[in-house]
Amino acid sequence: MNWNDAAEDLLQSILARTPRPIREGKEEQLRTTAERLAEDEGKNRVGVQTVVEAWVKTTPETLRSELPRELEQAGLDAGEYGYLFE
Repeated sequence: MNWNDAAEDLLQSILARTPRPIREGKEEQLRTTAERLAEDEGKNRVGVQTVVEAWVKTTPETLRSELPRELEQAGLDAGEYGYLFE
């Protein structure tokens, strides 16, 4: 599956904030989830929106309240992704 540059950059930004001991597992989890989501939507390329959706889905429920702030820190408008937190 292809990834656009912005999606890959976002993934790397997420991983840079992830503690080193769990970074590799988190990368595999995010890539697998994002690619599955893209395939389910009939896409052949992973974009930023798909990475954000994978990020939310792979974050434990108890930690999701922190994600809007992390989205903002990654340069994204958390308001655009509010539907993922409903």
